[in-house]
Amino acid sequence: MENIDIKLLRVFDEIRRTGSVSRAAERMGMSQSTMSFFLARLRELFDDPLFVRTPGGMEPTPRALELEDRISAALAAMQALLEPPVFRPEASERVFRLSMTDISHIVLLPRIVTHLRKVAPAVRIEVQRINAETPARMTRGEADLSIGFMPQLDAGFYRQRLFEQDFVCVASPRHPRVGKRLARADFAREDHVDVSPSTTSQLIVEQAIRRAGLSRRVVLHLPSYLGLAAVISQTDLIATVPRLLGEIVARQEGLRMYPPPLPIERYGVNQYWHARYHRDPGHVWLRQTLADLFLESGALRARRA
Repeated sequence: MENIDIKLLRVFDEIRRTGSVSRAAERMGMSQSTMSFFLARLRELFDDPLFVRTPGGMEPTPRALELEDRISAALAAMQALLEPPVFRPEASERVFRLSMTDISHIVLLPRIVTHLRKVAPAVRIEVQRINAETPARMTRGEADLSIGFMPQLDAGFYRQRLFEQDFVCVASPRHPRVGKRLARADFAREDHVDVSPSTTSQLIVEQAIRRAGLSRRVVLHLPSYLGLAAVISQTDLIATVPRLLGEIVARQEGLRMYPPPLPIERYGVNQYWHARYHRDPGHVWLRQTLADLFLESGALRARRA
């Protein structure tokens, strides 16, 4: 095996195709003497003349005819190794594993699934919850992408900003004390809903409240955002949530949305991936698909619609 050079196989193939050492040399961009040198190496390697000179050109020996298909197959296999892999979403049955927050389940996942059903109907999605183990799962290849806000990641990860979130307050339209405007006094007086354990968005809200010198009386801690809309619609509680989530729950339950009566910092929603998948064609396609769906301009167009 150590004596086989890919160029030797190409020399064999060109002489077989052209029936001429000189034409084969011309096609391969080498001198006739160099081509003759490689033919000599081939003859030594296979212990056979391989091609003999006749009035009609270089004719293959029985041994060359025996090798012909196998050498062609070997060259084709080598060429296939060098060709970049191609991902065809319309035919793929690949499983992509996404790590997402509860908010992303509500805000992003329906749109992702709807789009993939159109362009990649056999592709499947497995959703995992973002937690402390997410970076390790991505490193091990157990998660393809994470969508959310992960400010502390080790080296070896990539990040792309999709859009930014600001905040709104939501309350029932039948709230007995809050009308068309939510004042600072209302915010401080009324009871609130929080999501616990604290999410990134709720930590940002808490920091803003402390900076503003306000307090918030939390009387209900939910384990996720999934039941928030029903709770707000049927009680006199208030919640401060990222805007895209607030818009969805407001539509679902007819809630009122208010600008927060205090400045709250915006935060970025990103997609994250590990370097091991950076050049994977399927992974590149998925990242580009999410970017097309949720990059800032696309998110704003969707909100206006």
